[in-house]
This record gives sequence, structure tokens and C-alpha cells, in this order.
Amino acid sequence: MSVTAPTLGLVDGYSRWELLAHLLKEVVARHEPDAARVLNGETLERQPASATLCRILQAQSIMFQLLTIAEQNRDMRNRRELERQQGRAAVKGTFAAALDSVKGAGASGERVLELLGSIRIVPVMTAHPTEAKRVTVLECHRRIYRRLFELESPRWTPREQDELIGSLRDEIELLWLTGELKLEKPSVRDEVAWGLYFFSENLFDVVPALLAKVTADLQRAFPGRNWDVPLFVRFGSWIGGDRDGHPYVTSEVTREALWANRLTCLRRYQGRVAGLLRHLSVAEHSLPLSEAFEATLGERLASLPDGATLAARNAGEPFRQYLAAVLARLTGTVEACEQRRAVDSLAAYGSADELLVDVDIMRSALAERRTDTGASVGDAG
Repeated sequence: MSVTAPTLGLVDGYSRWELLAHLLKEVVARHEPDAARVLNGETLERQPASATLCRILQAQSIMFQLLTIAEQNRDMRNRRELERQQGRAAVKGTFAAALDSVKGAGASGERVLELLGSIRIVPVMTAHPTEAKRVTVLECHRRIYRRLFELESPRWTPREQDELIGSLRDEIELLWLTGELKLEKPSVRDEVAWGLYFFSENLFDVVPALLAKVTADLQRAFPGRNWDVPLFVRFGSWIGGDRDGHPYVTSEVTREALWANRLTCLRRYQGRVAGLLRHLSVAEHSLPLSEAFEATLGERLASLPDGATLAARNAGEPFRQYLAAVLARLTGTVEACEQRRAVDSLAAYGSADELLVDVDIMRSALAERRTDTGASVGDAG
């Protein structure tokens, strides 16, 4: 029998673990009753067949996976509650706590910034031969965690909460029906794709968020100035480049791994610029531009075959015109990378430095105009 939200909702006292365990037992009972009995602590009357035994082991494995997800959710909820009540510095291991400690010892903000500029944190990705869990399963785990997080909100009506629990049940059923392990040994190319998945889904967002937290913590601990935090976190990877006796990592495989890494980064930039283009709807009459930026915008549009079309499509919105030009060059760069060829025209970026120059020009133009007018971009229009 399906249990509805008013009975199982987190707001009614059920723990995350109890909710997940109940939903798993409900799912397993529909597909494999003997496995559900074992999950409930019952003893089977007869020795199960090999296929049933495998399903019992799978059910127990998923139960432990869900327990881990529930514990992670609980720990993050406790951490957020502590920060909400006592401040970020009360959370052990945060930069805020460390900065309060060093400030109490007499260190200055300048000294902290100097030290941050001198360190390098370099997590290195590697493919381990015992890693057999599929990305599909990891994505399912992530969605289950997100559903639990959404259920914490008190704003849901009973109907909406019931729908959320229904979607959580669906994710658990999908996990039950999905093959958990890779049936074939992954190739090096598969391992490269596996490693890049974590960049696309998590790491590209984590580093900017980390730097933003460090900046906010510095401003709180040492107020009175704007802090420009250096990039002290970088990433490395052995995947596709480990030539230490790996028989399948050839020069060609390493070359393909480098192209794949480059393409992943370029597509990320492409998506971010496209999103910014949709968002940054600043009208030219709302935020007067400097002559230097107008000249640069004209040069960027003139360098593209369809520059006039891009300008007309975003008439009266110079920053969108500028971003459209940047996006066009990025798209040309992505196409060159997909074809494994070098950039050979001004319609694409030849290096990351060229892209950074364009980004800095626009950022400087926005900052300059905000300073001159006393308004923020959010006030424009």
C-alpha cells in the first residue's frame, strides 16, 4: 500500500532514512517479494534461487546507498542550521572559522591574501580499476538527494508534498530497475568521459562558489576593502595520460584525452556565455557606454561574417551584441575542437587569453558605468 505525504512527510516527524527505507521496501515488494521480506528482517522458509538471491543482495546494497544519502542530507541540514543560528565561523573547517582564528592571533587580511597567493590546492582525477559504478546510478543518487532537500521546505501543500514523495519513489524504483555495475571493462576513452562528467556536473560550479565564500569571509573578517582572492584551486588528471606502464594509454589516446578536456571546457564557456546573453538585457539608454567600449564592440562585430546580423538581432542592447560576438567566436572554437583542428581565423578564439581579454573588457565597461552613474546593472532599465 502506498503511504501518502501527510503520513511520511519529513515535517511530520519521519526521518529521511525512515522515508527512504519505507519507499524502497514498497518498491521491492512489488518486484521481488522475497527480497522485501529480507529487508523487513523476516526469515525465508526456503533457500532462494540464485536469481532471487542476487536481487536480495541488490536490495540490501541499495538500502545502504540510501542510508548514505540520508546521512549526507542530515549532516548538511545540521550544518546549515548551525550556520543560520551562530554564523558561518561556528562551522568547523570553514574559511570563516580559520580567518577568525588567524585574526585573533594578530594576522592581517593582507597577510592572509599573501598566503592564499602562495598555495596551490590541486585535486587530481584518476580512474581506478575497481570503480564499477555507472554514471547513470550516480545521477540517480543525486536526484534522490535533491528530492530529500526539496522535501525539507515547509511551503509545500499536502498535495505538492505527496507529489514530491511520489517522484522520490519513482527515482528509487528507477534505481532498483537500473543495472548498477558496468558489464564490460571500460576503455580509457570511457574513463576520460567518466572523469569529465564530474567537472560538467559539479566541479565547474564548486570552484567559483568556493572563491565567493572565501571573498565573503575575508570581507566579514577584515571589512573596509574589496578583496581580490587569487585562484588557488586547480585540477589535474591522470586519466588518459598515465603512461607509467599502462598498455592502453598510447600517444593517440593521450591526444584524444586532451581534445576531450578542451572541448568540455569550451562547451562550458559556451553555455555560460549563452546564459549571460539571455540575462544581460541592459539598454544603451539606461547605461551610457564609454567611447572605448563602443569602439571595441564595433571591432568585434566587424570581425565576424554575420556581425551586422548579430547587432540587428539585439538592437539597442550593446552588451547583448557584445556577448553575441563572444558567443559566435566561442562556437567557432568549439567547432574547430570537434573537428580536431587548429583555429585559423578571427571567427574563433586561438587561446584562453583571448577569451579572457573579451570578458575583462565587458566587465570593466559594466563596472565603469556603475561607478559613473551610481547604479547597478540590476537597477538599469
